[in-house]
Amino acid sequence: MNNDYNDNYPRKVLITGASSGIGMEIAKILVKKGHSVFVTGRDNDKLNNFQGAKGSKAGDLTSSVFVSDLVDECSSDLRGLDSVIHCAGMGLIKKIQDTTDQEFVKITNTNLRATFLLAKKTLDKMSEEGGGRFLFLPGILGKVPMAKASAYCASKFGAVGLLKSLDLEYRSKGIQFSFFYMGGVDTVF
Repeated sequence: MNNDYNDNYPRKVLITGASSGIGMEIAKILVKKGHSVFVTGRDNDKLNNFQGAKGSKAGDLTSSVFVSDLVDECSSDLRGLDSVIHCAGMGLIKKIQDTTDQEFVKITNTNLRATFLLAKKTLDKMSEEGGGRFLFLPGILGKVPMAKASAYCASKFGAVGLLKSLDLEYRSKGIQFSFFYMGGVDTVF
């Protein structure tokens, strides 16, 4: 496994949240640079129309069965896996008094539990292949709190804590973690 992440070495990349926004734009850039890209998101039509991907699979990352099938299919189509770019998630900007229990469960399930399921499956796969990189885009609210975003921040802070702990567990297996705390980005969210 070559851990020198430069543009001259083609990667085998799984990108989540690739049916829109940042995930889609990252996928387009990596395809143009000649990397082998597998895309996932919830919008099957957009994924099927994505040009240049080696494979795609639409579904829900909160399903452990879907995540297991996704990673197996991705690894098969790409003949391995050495990079994950995790962009999938959902937002919720709402006062805590106005947030329902169902909304809190949905956002933590989508932003935190899905990260757990994806990391658990992909880190094992990359470990077997000698290492890799897991990139996560929690956004600035994964690091800095904001009024009316307590449930969202909790889900992103939790995902960051999870992955930083996994960084300590998987460092000896050649897996690197990167976090991108971007501010506001012009997307549908």
